[in-house]
Amino acid sequence: MGLIARVSMMLAILMNSRGCYSRIPDCILSKTFFLHLLARGLLQAVAGSITAAKSRFDDARDVTVTVHTGTGRTVASPKSGTITAYGCAPGQTIDSGTSFIAVDEVPLLSLHTAVPPFRDLQSGMRGRDVAALNAELRRLGYAAPDGDAMTWDTILAYNALADTVGAARLVKDNGWTLAKDAYVWLDGQSVTIRSCVAGIGASIDVKSELLTTDSQSQSVSVTMPQDEVVAGDRVLDVDGRMVDMPQQTTAITDSSTLAALLGSDAYRQASGTAESSESASDGASDVTFTLQWLLKTPIDVWSLPPTAFYAQHDEQACVVSDGKPVAVTVIGSRLGRSMATVDSGVALGKVRTNPQGGKPCR
Repeated sequence: MGLIARVSMMLAILMNSRGCYSRIPDCILSKTFFLHLLARGLLQAVAGSITAAKSRFDDARDVTVTVHTGTGRTVASPKSGTITAYGCAPGQTIDSGTSFIAVDEVPLLSLHTAVPPFRDLQSGMRGRDVAALNAELRRLGYAAPDGDAMTWDTILAYNALADTVGAARLVKDNGWTLAKDAYVWLDGQSVTIRSCVAGIGASIDVKSELLTTDSQSQSVSVTMPQDEVVAGDRVLDVDGRMVDMPQQTTAITDSSTLAALLGSDAYRQASGTAESSESASDGASDVTFTLQWLLKTPIDVWSLPPTAFYAQHDEQACVVSDGKPVAVTVIGSRLGRSMATVDSGVALGKVRTNPQGGKPCR
């Protein structure tokens, strides 16, 4: 049936529904509103075309982030005496280079070193433990030497740090010795308190339990989607903060990215479930959660019915826009519509929805 015949049939149906059998001219004149509908919609549908709609597309995908954790630990006292200050609260963090406790009115420095203290250190001594002490002092911003020797610079750096919390300094009277019980050793640069065991006024001995910490994060891995994604630089959405993350990423090592992930709402929610599981098993538990991974810069796409494409080979296809063949690339589908980009970058107009026998576009 030709276009004119189809439009005539529609007009007849419309007018018959209103009782316009014998006064067709008058009826048509009184149906201005319906003629507008025909002009804007029905004629377009009859002609088999639509007005292409453009939108921004970020190709958001779900990725799985897994934080692999170790077991929690106990923080023990290096000294005996009476606790006279105790800053402990579950969920609070303790950073290396700070103090949360005083014994007999003397604040104790909390310090992380890669090698736990096992001997007293004096000027001229060497070893992995000395190298670890120097490294942590440098990380905290003090001018300790870069090496495994205990030097005068090590002593000056330690005393400068001790002064910030009021802890005991290394002095001449004891040969500038850093005793192994001089500070509270932490197993990480920052630890999160799970439970507080001691309290102000408590009498403690060496190795008395002061508090327990949450499981420490060991590594973070990412599982990317297996299906093909739109090419382009991509980011991970962490509570609205966009973190650069290439498609080939399998593990996360960047400290700022790790901090963002471990501080995210998704991690906190997932870690609550994992913590319950860990408590039941009294061991390590991985924390797994999902985040959105998307294009760093969204692209313009055209939403079209699947029937609008012809001469399609893989993602390459053609459409007829304003009567002319146009080369497009199909990048995906959503809610029964296909999304495509125009190879030349031109805007699409009226697109035929069933372009049988369309001309080549490439």
